[in-house]
Amino acid sequence: MTRRALVLSGGGAKGSFQIGVLDELILNRGLDFEILCGVSVGALNASFLAQAPFDSLHPDISLGNLKKTFITLRHLWLEEIIGNESVYLKKPGGDVGIVLGADSIYDPEPLTNLLKKHLNPRSMAKSNRILRIQYVSLESGKLQTANNRSPKILDWVLASGTMPYYFPPVEIRKEHFVDGGIRDITPLGQAFQAGAEAIYVIYASPFEVERQEFVESWTGMKINAFTYLGRAVELMINEIYRTDIEGAKRLNTLKENWEKVKGLLPEHPSRKKMERTLKRVRYAPIVEIQPVKYIIRDALDFSPVKLKENYQYGKKIAASLPRSLP
Repeated sequence: MTRRALVLSGGGAKGSFQIGVLDELILNRGLDFEILCGVSVGALNASFLAQAPFDSLHPDISLGNLKKTFITLRHLWLEEIIGNESVYLKKPGGDVGIVLGADSIYDPEPLTNLLKKHLNPRSMAKSNRILRIQYVSLESGKLQTANNRSPKILDWVLASGTMPYYFPPVEIRKEHFVDGGIRDITPLGQAFQAGAEAIYVIYASPFEVERQEFVESWTGMKINAFTYLGRAVELMINEIYRTDIEGAKRLNTLKENWEKVKGLLPEHPSRKKMERTLKRVRYAPIVEIQPVKYIIRDALDFSPVKLKENYQYGKKIAASLPRSLP
């Protein structure tokens, strides 16, 4: 049984694309995933799936468990979320509140309630799947990782999806944590470290950045500090996307080529050094799945119509994958 890993990127409402892709991979193709890694909305989706009991000795039972859990996750996205208010509430004052010292413009109480309703820490801890989600400490700036046996796992899931400025940081033990996507939008390294033999990366957004035109507002300005910030974050995340996957591909290529030529090389101290280094590198084929256009531009647009459209688009993209997958 191939030890597959699922790596889910961040993207807020754009994570509905991942649900469409998983519909095809899990329900139609019958792929099971032992390792689940994610940041931001990807952490939420990964944590939800990590509740499904995994059984390497009984693949059919294990896959059946994952299918049941996925169907519940799909229902959450397509039926329970009926608008932005299902995920967050506007705080009084909005942007003005930020200027006056507020820590965010939205209140994630509805999202917190969804997590409490659907995520069972005990189920995650006992499932035998491997979960890795990431978040960032505001104090240290370090990217940190939680697993399915971590205490306060629900808090870590919420922290991983806490977009700075939009949502308040999650305080745990007098430290403040936010979205892991500001440091690592696709946690490929966690999949390699967990021993993956095949890695499926599902992005929530295209690699190509669309040109954006700015419309003059009532103030007479086309670009204010808040639109400037939003666009800058979008561009930053796009660059992190590219850096993550390109680095993993280079390591894969290096490992693959080394296995082909190492027998032809003479004994030499530099060869031994290379062998020691590459022993720590695990080769695993990477299947990348990403949208090529934007159905949802705003990560905080949880319109049911848009979510369903993006879900269907994910199914369509995944259905076009080769029939033979690792």
